[in-house]
Amino acid sequence: MSDEDKTKEQLINELAGMRQRIAELEALETERRRAEEALRQRTVDLQACYKKLDTYAHTLANDLRGPLGLIVSFAQVLEDDHAVLSGEELQRYLHTITQRGHEMVGVIDELLQVRTGPPREVEEEIGPLDTASIVAGVLERLAYMVERRQADVILPESWPVALGYGPWVEEVWANYLSTAIEFGGRPPRVELGATEQGDGMVRFWVRDNGPGLAPEEQVRLFAPSARGDRVRDTGYGLGLALVRRIVEKLGGQVGVESEVGRGSLFYFTLPAAE
Repeated sequence: MSDEDKTKEQLINELAGMRQRIAELEALETERRRAEEALRQRTVDLQACYKKLDTYAHTLANDLRGPLGLIVSFAQVLEDDHAVLSGEELQRYLHTITQRGHEMVGVIDELLQVRTGPPREVEEEIGPLDTASIVAGVLERLAYMVERRQADVILPESWPVALGYGPWVEEVWANYLSTAIEFGGRPPRVELGATEQGDGMVRFWVRDNGPGLAPEEQVRLFAPSARGDRVRDTGYGLGLALVRRIVEKLGGQVGVESEVGRGSLFYFTLPAAE
């Protein structure tokens, strides 16, 4: 091979090496861009998570502040005036403190129970619900609120049978009923009912005589509300967001039908028992 041919071959080899190096550099640059994009997306996801956690913390604090404030107020009355209170008044104050304590525990339990999905023991206990007994238990829990607001609670003569997990469904009713009583008319008129749908589901509902909700408020109602959100200011808060999670994990859906000045109807569906 002549010197000229050797030079050409050497140049060809060097050119091929340069092309290979360029390809390697391009591959590294592509990988760098992918890593950069993944990092950017991860940052966006983390920011969204932080915002969601902040929202939950804020709304949870508001939901717990109400019953906690009432507990502190009644405990202060007992501390200052227990010597002059009648036995009936003492019993009433202690009952209120107990009930508000249960409400706080209920909010915390709901957060723990629905954080992932129904645990195995819950799935095993899903079955036909005795709705009349569940509602009666909730009304007993809310007896002080019913009395204080002079609420008129109207119950149906009978209930269709649906499938669910009793303790969870009890919390759904507790949220719906307390919301209807607290934000209904003056005095509140609260009507409960249920309808068997043609799709194998039962639709349970609570109707109030409150001021009603505008369409834009209804859209955000079952989602955790951000600070300053008007829906948050109405007082519905985190409770209805948890109701949605509970019902969806039991195979149903939640919703509201409302018109400003004409009250609201909150509903949830559960699978009908065969």
